[in-house]
Amino acid sequence: MLALRLPRCHPHSSRLIHTRTLRTVPPRIPKYIKSWNPTRHDAEQRRAKTLPRPVDTRDERFKHAARTNDPEPPHQSPTTGGEEEGAENKTTYKARGRLRHLLAIAGSPSVCLDHIRLPLWRAYCFAKLEDQEVMSRLDYREWDIIWTSQAVETFSNRNRTTHLERLYEDMQSVGVTFTASQRTDYLEALYLNGKEEEAIKGWDADYFESQVEPLKDQDAKHLATGVKLHALVGNPDRARELMEKLFGLFPNEFQTIMMLVFRAHTSSKIANHHETAKDLYDQIKARLGATMKFRDYHSCFVGFLEARMLDSAKDVFRDMVQDGFLATSESKKDIQSTLAELHMLYRLGENIETMTSIALDAIECLPPSYHSHLYFDWMKLAVVVKSPEAATQILNMMYEHGTVPETVHFNLFLEALLRTEESPRVLKAENIGWRMIDEAQKLSASNGTPQPSDPGAPSDPDAPRKLPVADVTTVALIMHHHAKSLQWEHVDYLTRQLNSTSIAPNHTIMNVLIDNKVRKGAYADAWAIFKQLTNRTEKDSSANVFPNGATFRHLWKMLRLALGDETSRFDPNLPSPRDLLRETVEWWTLCWRRPDAERFRMGLAAADKGAITSLMLHCFSYAQDLPGSLIALHVLRKHFKIFPTAKVARILHGQMTWVDFSRESSSVRGQYFHSLSNRQSFNRIKNIYDVVLRRRLGAMDPEVASKMTVEEVGDAGLNTLSEFVRVVMALKCGAEMTEELIEAARLNVGFEGPTGDVSAIDMEWGQG
Repeated sequence: MLALRLPRCHPHSSRLIHTRTLRTVPPRIPKYIKSWNPTRHDAEQRRAKTLPRPVDTRDERFKHAARTNDPEPPHQSPTTGGEEEGAENKTTYKARGRLRHLLAIAGSPSVCLDHIRLPLWRAYCFAKLEDQEVMSRLDYREWDIIWTSQAVETFSNRNRTTHLERLYEDMQSVGVTFTASQRTDYLEALYLNGKEEEAIKGWDADYFESQVEPLKDQDAKHLATGVKLHALVGNPDRARELMEKLFGLFPNEFQTIMMLVFRAHTSSKIANHHETAKDLYDQIKARLGATMKFRDYHSCFVGFLEARMLDSAKDVFRDMVQDGFLATSESKKDIQSTLAELHMLYRLGENIETMTSIALDAIECLPPSYHSHLYFDWMKLAVVVKSPEAATQILNMMYEHGTVPETVHFNLFLEALLRTEESPRVLKAENIGWRMIDEAQKLSASNGTPQPSDPGAPSDPDAPRKLPVADVTTVALIMHHHAKSLQWEHVDYLTRQLNSTSIAPNHTIMNVLIDNKVRKGAYADAWAIFKQLTNRTEKDSSANVFPNGATFRHLWKMLRLALGDETSRFDPNLPSPRDLLRETVEWWTLCWRRPDAERFRMGLAAADKGAITSLMLHCFSYAQDLPGSLIALHVLRKHFKIFPTAKVARILHGQMTWVDFSRESSSVRGQYFHSLSNRQSFNRIKNIYDVVLRRRLGAMDPEVASKMTVEEVGDAGLNTLSEFVRVVMALKCGAEMTEELIEAARLNVGFEGPTGDVSAIDMEWGQG
């Protein structure tokens, strides 16, 4: 007989009604940190097929309304043939007269064409619908008025390119001769409507025909259009050749078109094009001169970032600072713009060498008020790449260049030393950390507040080096270090000092406090700390800590250890696995839309993504909650892109065959585990899984299976486990009860999504 147990909580019991909701929100991301990364630009993206712009359906609705609202539609008239012809002539005359009237208004020089653009287009469409000869009755001046009105480039003219393409076809059908400007507008519209090859071929045909005679002034726009088309389609050599000819014939026209040619070269994957881009940047600066604006510099800057040309990007950044476009004042807008460009430059700082190059160049050209921020970003990368030597050099450089290190810099320095776990460096970190804490205690005893240093005022490099006062992160780093060494006297002392101050907590100290309680076995206290610091109320606004991914990893570890301990397994002050899973889902709902959501996900999953899966499944295993285990697997897949592995199947096998002997004597437990009953139950469960797996593999097309992506393979494995869980549960409590239990677990957790590709009721029995 299977050892499967029903969940300890009934499907709709009040125990599973969620009584707590996360009341804090994640901190805002600074505006200068952009989520867009230009260094991930692919040259093929610029050549991607442009989707046609949607046609404004209001035109179609207008034509339909014009037909249905006509008092005497021609096809519904019961009169004689002569009367039908008279009614038709009346409708045609009405449509033609309205078009003539609007054309007369639009022809006035005092009328704004953008205001009359839409009524004129609707009148034109209505007249064309009612009178097939109306196009042949229009003269050149009237065609020009219609074209000019639709060619207006405004935000409200959403269907400009679509209208111009249709208008061009109508004019061509009646033999109207086009001007060079109209032909140019049409080719641009054709390209923007997704017909790139047709636009390029049409322009090339025009260009080679025009070589018979010298280009006229009115053809400058046509030649500039050719430069644009070839640059946008990804032909940098051809675009540069045409640009040089354009500037040779019209040296003072279309200066900004060089930017398109420049971006075509930086988007290319050919090294020679990148070298040419450097020359083009110099030409842009020479031609535009004093008229060069910030958007021109920014476009060149982004182009070099796309091409991953670090030296050139640094040159543009330096030019923006020297020419007065960045770091010109202490205004918030100017600071945000400067830091935004700087952080985009950081995208190329993938290792400590390149980041050092970026930081040194930026320190050289930026005012001293930015140096503290630069050193912080530089040292943060040194911590990530685990380079304590680099962190030490950066800190020494700050003193040598007259920049006073702040607490945030020393916190990163301490973290870099502690991560090495080397005795000399760890002892050095302890010494510095405790001295910073002593400085904070002295300041607190004197009822003073730390005076922030002026980042714009350089300090004396020869002055004695003073340590800044510790903050809550400093205390958390030292406390966590001593807790790992089980030096609880230091931990308790720091905890008392922290409680005696009014320092606002953060997620770092919260994680350390939770971990300390878990190490001591005080699981309920660990959960109480989490609830206290994340349960913001009007009375206690200090409890405003938003947990990160590591917080929930600590909580799942806490619950795993608590459920494995017989003394705390049934503690009512601890959450159930479903409660904690729902808390995790609600937390992720607040994070997943953020640009830095990957940082939260990595904090939860860590480097070994299977670790969090094992923690969750073991928690549900102790609670004998098989439906909860199934929901947990689907939560991990949908929200965190974590797929089950072969280890997950083994954990489920153990959960299904596990028998609770926590209240039995050791002799009874020994007799069971040494008997054949345990082995037989495990083998039976394993055989059921093998049958489900073979059935699914047999139903799969080998050719389709060979082309499956990693995500599709993961989904197939998850669906196999979902069916396996349903089969085992159905053998115990029936198919309908199985689906009720799974649905109840899904609602308790707050998960929205499928829980498998087949239900227990729809499964085929007796096969395989």
